[in-house]
Amino acid sequence: MQAEQDTPEWREAYQARAGIEGTVSQAVRGPGLRRSRYQGLATTHLQNVLIGWPSTTAQTDRRPTRIHALCTQHDIATAA
Repeated sequence: MQAEQDTPEWREAYQARAGIEGTVSQAVRGPGLRRSRYQGLATTHLQNVLIGWPSTTAQTDRRPTRIHALCTQHDIATAA
């Protein structure tokens, strides 16, 4: 296991993983995405549904998020 971690390929893969996990961590800790603003299963479920509901307004062109850029750079996701 230790010998595997000394290879450049492993370090490159781990660097990508660390960047992605750091970005996800910031997204969760910043606005508190793991906490519900409501009490009770019904209202918490409603909050989750509304967060994931697709927007009906036209989206403007904007630069990709950092997590999307990292995933695309390391062939984890396709470019949008």
